[in-house]
Amino acid sequence: MRALMVSILLVMTGLSGVAGEALAAFTTNSVAVEIRLEAGTGDQATLVGRFTPQPDGDPLHLYAIDHVGETGIPTRLAIAPGEEAAATGALTADKPGEDKVIEDLGGKLRIYPPGPVELRLPIRLPPGEPGGSADVTLHISYMACTEALCLQPARKLPVEVKLPTARSSLATPTAGLSADDVRALLAEQSDALLLQVRTDVARQLDELSQPARIRWRRPSTRVEAEALIAEAHAANQAALVDFTGPSCNVCQNMAKTVFRLKAVIAGWNAQVPIEIDTDAHSDLAQWQQERFKTQNRPLYVRIGPDGTETRWSQPFDPKDEATLAKFLAFLAGTGAGADIGTSSDLGSFLLLALLGGLFTLVMPCTYPMIPFTINFFSKQAASGHRVLPLAAFYAFGIIACFVGLGVVVTGVVGSTLSTVSGSPVTNLVIGALFIVLGLSLLGAFLLRLPSSLENALGGGRSGYIGALVMGLTFAVTAFACTAPFAGSVLAAAVANNTGSAWARAIGGMAIYASVVAVPFFLLAISPGLLARMPKASGWMNEFKIVGGLVEIAAALKFLVISDHHWHWGVFTRTSVVAAWAALALVTAAYIFGRWRTASDEPVAQVGIARVLIGSSTLAVALWLTAGLFGADLAVLESFFPE
Repeated sequence: MRALMVSILLVMTGLSGVAGEALAAFTTNSVAVEIRLEAGTGDQATLVGRFTPQPDGDPLHLYAIDHVGETGIPTRLAIAPGEEAAATGALTADKPGEDKVIEDLGGKLRIYPPGPVELRLPIRLPPGEPGGSADVTLHISYMACTEALCLQPARKLPVEVKLPTARSSLATPTAGLSADDVRALLAEQSDALLLQVRTDVARQLDELSQPARIRWRRPSTRVEAEALIAEAHAANQAALVDFTGPSCNVCQNMAKTVFRLKAVIAGWNAQVPIEIDTDAHSDLAQWQQERFKTQNRPLYVRIGPDGTETRWSQPFDPKDEATLAKFLAFLAGTGAGADIGTSSDLGSFLLLALLGGLFTLVMPCTYPMIPFTINFFSKQAASGHRVLPLAAFYAFGIIACFVGLGVVVTGVVGSTLSTVSGSPVTNLVIGALFIVLGLSLLGAFLLRLPSSLENALGGGRSGYIGALVMGLTFAVTAFACTAPFAGSVLAAAVANNTGSAWARAIGGMAIYASVVAVPFFLLAISPGLLARMPKASGWMNEFKIVGGLVEIAAALKFLVISDHHWHWGVFTRTSVVAAWAALALVTAAYIFGRWRTASDEPVAQVGIARVLIGSSTLAVALWLTAGLFGADLAVLESFFPE
């Protein structure tokens, strides 16, 4: 019995000897791995794995063996199930892991400092006659990362090694050990086992405390994306590809609603989920266009093990149980997709163009131009020119300018507009431009072409050519009011690079420009209608001030995208929502007449219209303020990338 107890203790403790020759050595995914065997007593030994990152630039670190969570792959050395050899103790490392908090991931990562890491695994050798050997499969896992990105992981990479065989250590003689030695060994091993149990329980509790998340694989190049798809197929799984980006508000809304449902998370994680950020990686945006013939987002593609592709691009409310069930079936491969693309949404696109034109028409840098334009036609008529063709040439000038813009944008950046629109540089430029335009509307300065240039473009000309060029000039000089709406129409027109992109861009801009131009045309041929229109008096300046505040608020949305990419930490959800709430409060105070600009008339009486508009704006300010304390801001939440 004494011999049996000591033999069991020897099996558990795995007393080590001298390291032998390398069993395996290879380099994969920028990590050099070397596996050695340290001999022990009897059938006991220790597998030693040395993992050495091979950085090509920034230092690389590995995840710790006790890392938990859905982000990152712990460094592991294990014997594959079913092998005759077996682990007899816990896996240990030659250095402790360090906790690194990553706010964007909503948790912490446990990593090793940059440099090599050595793991040790006590094992029992395969049974057999001494001097023999047996083939054993090991599973190697690791992921190397820099501070900015992670390389492709090795996940249970099979490595074949030859281990020596040995008789069971249960028959090993143990003479010479006293009872005190046995008790000491037993106490030591008991403490080790207790520590291991505590560690395992702590890891499980920590894992349970982490919120359920989709275990995204995030490639940065098309080569990595194709490798992930191949990896999924090699494991007889489907690759689920999500084309998204911070600038895609619908994508962000789906991520913050539908993708937080447990059933949806399980559906993604049952396969190999791959998230493609086409804003951050132009190579992947081009890959989407070349392989999938679209730049539409959101776009979810299921690529089955046999290569069969199914697509889903229909956003939906998580409360829509019928659509949710279809989406879950799509993820599982038991249902059809729902690729709505953009062509099927022609009605919404035309409505966008129509409403964009109407809003542009009543903007403060457009509406006041009406009487001046009609005065131009009246003077031309007095000079003997016919008003109808003059008005037609003027309207055609406006339409030609915007249609020409649509042709240029579609031809130059049509195939890469989604990448351009998601670029942090583009969003920074647009955000800065909106701030400049907003300040201009607030009266900080005046944006206009030089008078000499205006005269050269048409202000100093007469006749039909003068009317045509004057229409072109109007479209340019009203840029502060037309840019947000015309840009939205253009973006919607070429978001999906199909054969209809040209038709949509030209048709959409023609509708948008026609809505702006037609009132000028009608008033030119029927100037009597001008008397029935509201005069551009004090209310127009109020419209301009409110428009300036709205443009500044809109600018913050674009700056959020730049901040997300460059990690400034300035335009966060908290700061932007606070700024929006403040701007809404200032707007409400302005509407109620609590503060006025130097060019404003005093508010003599607060009428019903002011009460309704001001109260609505104040309600928006209070709603946004509630968002600072955790309230959900509905669609506005999609403006803040995860």
